[in-house]
Amino acid sequence: MPKRVKSVITTILNARFSALFFTIILLLLLRPFLAGATGLNIVTDIFLWAILISCVWAVHEKRKHQGIVLSIAIVAILTDLLDFFLRNAMTSWVSKFAGVLFFAYAVVAILLYLAREEEVTADMIMAAASEYVLIGILFAFLYVLVEAAYPGSFSFSGGEADRPGLLYFSVVTLTTTGYGDVLPVSPQARSLATLEALTGQLYIAITVARLVSLYTVRKTKH
Repeated sequence: MPKRVKSVITTILNARFSALFFTIILLLLLRPFLAGATGLNIVTDIFLWAILISCVWAVHEKRKHQGIVLSIAIVAILTDLLDFFLRNAMTSWVSKFAGVLFFAYAVVAILLYLAREEEVTADMIMAAASEYVLIGILFAFLYVLVEAAYPGSFSFSGGEADRPGLLYFSVVTLTTTGYGDVLPVSPQARSLATLEALTGQLYIAITVARLVSLYTVRKTKH
């Protein structure tokens, strides 16, 4: 393997956002096949727990912040487990709110990291890619909350409004693909979907512009 290629691979693997990014990719690629083979709904939750743990490592710049994000992650995982076994209203709501709170924190933390960085690095690129998909996961949890509060907020042509289905809808909305197999029906769901579509487009435009400007400034200096 050429030294340059090996150096690039090593840099990517050592970047603290790499584990987070690859865990997210595994969630999107492997979860449907594993869930289909095992028939277990908890497969999605297990992947989400792995993302929670990866986020804790990725946003660990300051010890006090690490303590906060670790505490929220533990609450989210424990309440998810309790909800899976107990299936009662209290654990279900706490689990949903903990998920929203955690991913909202992670999205804001990574966004601040991207805003502070003054040089384009492998870590920054991984962070930017992870942030984009984490926005989709955050909105998926918000959709789960909306569906719980306003049942029938989403119309599924080939399934039910569960967490995997709403995650799929969130990613499709974030990228403005719009296959039409899942539709937001209630005003609350439509409002969130509109906000997510705008967020996805604005994020790409602003992030790409910032990365290009930082890279251009670096090239000019050298």
